[in-house]
Amino acid sequence: MKFIRVLLFSVFCTIIAYGQVQIKEPGKKNPSAFAIIVDKTTYDKCTAAIDAYKNAVEEDGLSTYIVINNWKNPDEIKAEIVKLTKKNPPIEGVVLVGDIPIPMIRNAQHMTTAFKIDQSRGSMFKNSAPSDRFYDALDLRFKFIKQDSVHKLSFYYNLLPESPQKIIKTIYSGRIKPPVEDETKYEVITNYLNRVVLAKKEQRAIDNAFVFTGHGYNSEALTAWGDETLALREQFPDLYKPGNRLKKLNHTMDNEMKNILLTELQDPKLDIAIFHAHGAEDLQYINNYPEYRNPQGNIEQVKLYLRSKLRTAQRRKKSVDTTIAMYVKDLDVPKSWFEGTFSDSLVAADSLLDYSLDIHIEDVRKIAPQPALMVFDECFNGSVHQDDYIAGEYVFGKGKTIAGVANTTNALQDQWIDELVGLLNYGVRIGQWHKFNSLLESHLFGDPTYHFANTGGLNLTEFIREKKNDEGFWRDLLKNESPVARSLATCMLFNKLGADFEKDLVNIYKTDNSFNVRMHALKYLASLQTPAFHEILKESISDPYEFIRRISAGWMGLVGKQEYIPYLAERLVTDESERVSFNAKSALSFIDPEESYNECIKYVNTHPGFGDKDKKEKFFHNQILRSKNSLKEEIDSLNSPTLSLKGKINEMRYFRNYTYISAIPEIIKFAEDSKTAPELRVTAIEALGWYSFSYKKDMIKEACEKIEKDNSAPQAVKDEALRTFNRLKDGENNPITH
Repeated sequence: MKFIRVLLFSVFCTIIAYGQVQIKEPGKKNPSAFAIIVDKTTYDKCTAAIDAYKNAVEEDGLSTYIVINNWKNPDEIKAEIVKLTKKNPPIEGVVLVGDIPIPMIRNAQHMTTAFKIDQSRGSMFKNSAPSDRFYDALDLRFKFIKQDSVHKLSFYYNLLPESPQKIIKTIYSGRIKPPVEDETKYEVITNYLNRVVLAKKEQRAIDNAFVFTGHGYNSEALTAWGDETLALREQFPDLYKPGNRLKKLNHTMDNEMKNILLTELQDPKLDIAIFHAHGAEDLQYINNYPEYRNPQGNIEQVKLYLRSKLRTAQRRKKSVDTTIAMYVKDLDVPKSWFEGTFSDSLVAADSLLDYSLDIHIEDVRKIAPQPALMVFDECFNGSVHQDDYIAGEYVFGKGKTIAGVANTTNALQDQWIDELVGLLNYGVRIGQWHKFNSLLESHLFGDPTYHFANTGGLNLTEFIREKKNDEGFWRDLLKNESPVARSLATCMLFNKLGADFEKDLVNIYKTDNSFNVRMHALKYLASLQTPAFHEILKESISDPYEFIRRISAGWMGLVGKQEYIPYLAERLVTDESERVSFNAKSALSFIDPEESYNECIKYVNTHPGFGDKDKKEKFFHNQILRSKNSLKEEIDSLNSPTLSLKGKINEMRYFRNYTYISAIPEIIKFAEDSKTAPELRVTAIEALGWYSFSYKKDMIKEACEKIEKDNSAPQAVKDEALRTFNRLKDGENNPITH
């Protein structure tokens, strides 16, 4: 009886209740801490598995809390997280287990890479960004709007104008929520956590990985694909030792790439899988239609194309006969090629072909994925607010996957998805690595405390925690032979020194032979946006690394200086990467279409060997010079007395994506004009926020200050002026994705 009383007392002392919140205290004292946030029902249903997971995390070096409640809203959870960051030691991360409220963020699209949807159209569920930055970037400030009436876990928040307008994570976070809505979800969570407990007992080194690129990604530039493998070699040198492997897969390699990938994913030796492709909530776009090297095969491809267009026309209630006549005339094809379009057999055959091209969520349910970490550089794969999301099926399914990184919204292609991924070679926890990711939509699913074996030698986990403010230590690490260590040192020194590190960043870019280290130096110079950054772009636009050239071309267009035109013209005409050429073309259009057109013609005429110069001139005219007319048409529409307010708002939104330097004064005119409808003024001010790289951004900041201080301006207009001012003051949330 005495033993039982002591045991009960011990259990009571480890669980502290604050109101309805129950906190199970850590059982071990470690240098750092972690928290498991779980809803009460999930804890009650999965108690043994969650407790075992807690113990495994503590054995792995993190004092661990379990925080249990019938959570009513995200604010309750955030309040508990804030308290735990003030403990000694403070928590370094959290995992959200079960039915944890999902913050749906509004007025923060500048913190995403590509989510630029009109918030005034459609449902809030579709035009808000699901994001756990609410829980891990604790200095961001939000205003609660409401809970969704159908999707009960979704809670809508506005990012406040006075909030910081860029993401700096306080902690890291992960989410354990399987794509299951019935009672079986508790069994799935239990099985997953038991798998994690077993995985933590292993010392799994990274010795096998693959990186895949799907159709339509990065303009299908083979130079982009090839250079990424060189950058990955810097971060994972052991993968190039005998017995290890980094497979570089491209959709063009085989018409059966879907089946190849599904087979590769079930290889027990596979540690990491990286996907670069287009995606949706429930699928990954893998292959395009098969390519043939014989006339009959190509004819069948044209017939398939024509049948798809005809079915689309019928679905949109357009005339089938008229559509056939149009294609017969425009493509000079026989009418017989449309035969059988609506027959059951051909409809079924074409549907089966379409299905065979891509990986669907049903395909994943049939396999047992093996990589411990999967990275989904794809749109919507991490849409945790939906009933089904394919990243969750991979992570919480039947295999051995521990964690996945995926996007809750659509995402930009020109991302640096491999940034600092080499830290994982040094035993750095997946959550610690993902903490460096500052995007609203990028999320970690699964256990964020998991780490691979340290095969790099350096204890970077301890360095990050214990040496954070030791400038001398990080400067010494800048001399290390490992590009991963030098990249981390560059990051830590910039975070500590800011603008005082500018000269070092310039020197690092000019002298370091690592693709990754140079990219880090440029990224932080871009964050500073000083004259040194503007000047170094003239060198980085010709860097050996395709990704640096690609991003530099984009930056030049955003900065908007006329002196960049010759550099961009050369890239457009001569660069071997389609993606670099594409970014150079866009940049030239933004800076000055007419001058850019003339410079491109001049370059071709003064450099022999470009073949058909008339063809080049036509290309420059269609791709660059016509943007001058497009800009004029947009401005004329905005000034039109007959265009509706709704129409003008739609026209103004054009400048969120097309940041023409010469448009700035016109947009400011609409923003400042008290006679302009408040809705249009708000849209104009918001559009100006996308000019954060512009060398004319001080003009925009002055206009915003003027509007914000105008007592006669509507509050919505003043709020947007404050938000845009803070966006320009804080700088880009992520300079790479701008």
